[in-house]
Amino acid sequence: MKKLIKSAVVGLALVGGISAAYAEGVDTSVEGIFNALTSSANLQATVDGLVAGGANPQSIVSVAAAAGIPLDAVKQLQVCTNSAAADATVLSASCLRQKSVVTAYAAGVNDPMKFLPASAAGKQNKQETKTEFK
Repeated sequence: MKKLIKSAVVGLALVGGISAAYAEGVDTSVEGIFNALTSSANLQATVDGLVAGGANPQSIVSVAAAAGIPLDAVKQLQVCTNSAAADATVLSASCLRQKSVVTAYAAGVNDPMKFLPASAAGKQNKQETKTEFK
């Protein structure tokens, strides 16, 4: 029994260390958010890491929309930011409301070029120019 508890504590410490390291090295640019969301196996954990890294919650939702993530999947996410008072005795969290999520999602759908990185379209093919000699 002690071995099981010890393993659980070590596992939690390891996961906590990984999430803290993830939050420190988060790319919060549009390209970084896009790459994180499109390659994510756990969307909620990815969103939590992006928010902890300082990404704008509305931008995350808009990029998700532009990336083609369904609205139902985005609505199920809890997009919250945590803050602490100066004396660190009061912690608070503010979460996006459903109306704000839908509004941000619509912005991403209506203007995908604003919320997609240039590399999202793939590599550009070079066009050959033909010249005729007469």
